[in-house]
Amino acid sequence: MPLFLLVPLTAADVQCRIENERIYCRYFLDRSDNQNGKEVEFYWISPKSPDDDRVRHFRIPPQHGSVYDYRFLPGRAEGVWRVRVIDLDTNESVETVFDINATDDSMFEED
Repeated sequence: MPLFLLVPLTAADVQCRIENERIYCRYFLDRSDNQNGKEVEFYWISPKSPDDDRVRHFRIPPQHGSVYDYRFLPGRAEGVWRVRVIDLDTNESVETVFDINATDDSMFEED
């Protein structure tokens, strides 16, 4: 089972992975930068249709170092997706991309 790589971070980062028919994206931040809690928004940006875009708002409790969001893979558009996370306190953002190149069940067949 793939896990998020946990490495010391000096700046915020967002990482995504596809597992069990879900797309998980996790936002990491330095706990020392989170003394009072943070408010962030996840922007899921579809390669094909704004109807598949999504924005979700999260509150990260003080001293916590991450938060995640997920989407179900079935029904998502194929292509290169972008996920942007904006820190609403500082207006700084981080972004990552991932590629969905098949949405049929063959993607989940085990060898």
